[in-house]
Amino acid sequence: MLRSRTPILLIVMTFMMAATLPAMALELGGHIRDGVVVGLDFGYGWNNVKFKDTEGAEVSTGDIETFNGGFQVGWAPNDNFFGSIGMNGWRRNYNTLAGNIDGRYYSFMLEGYFFPRGEGFWIKGGIGRGTLDLTFIPPGERYNINEKGLALTTGAGYELRVADTTAVALAYIYQHTDVGDFGGGTDTTVRSHVASLTIRFYVQ
Repeated sequence: MLRSRTPILLIVMTFMMAATLPAMALELGGHIRDGVVVGLDFGYGWNNVKFKDTEGAEVSTGDIETFNGGFQVGWAPNDNFFGSIGMNGWRRNYNTLAGNIDGRYYSFMLEGYFFPRGEGFWIKGGIGRGTLDLTFIPPGERYNINEKGLALTTGAGYELRVADTTAVALAYIYQHTDVGDFGGGTDTTVRSHVASLTIRFYVQ
């Protein structure tokens, strides 16, 4: 139930912030967004790994709740846009009836952020390369899967400036990675839904 409600609650909170916080932003003055951008991401969400086994049947890990983290470094040429490169990922260890699974995922992304009003609400899109690393440890054995593939991301959020060059943002982020085939399966994908809190520093 929490997994299904998180995106809805986040979207509602984002639009509530968009409606109630512009006055506060105006009291602080115009947002300075021109130069180097450094961001730190902290998130919680769920990830799903799917693939087809050797007989063509679809196998899914189900929704795995995890903490997510990342960072970004970019450049803002004006108040309405900045581009960045960065890294994000998650790790989760869980037990199944067949054995222990240690799952890790990370990606390097090139992203663009657009602020329609120059501050507050923003949307983003990005492309990069993701790596899925799964270690399966049944009794007396050990298997490792490490595959890379194309990663695509999109999201929306609301940024509130808390100082002349510092801001915090609340967002919903979706990322899809196609890591292809591995020894025991084909058409492997990783899907991530994250409720994210970001701290950004605009360095002049």
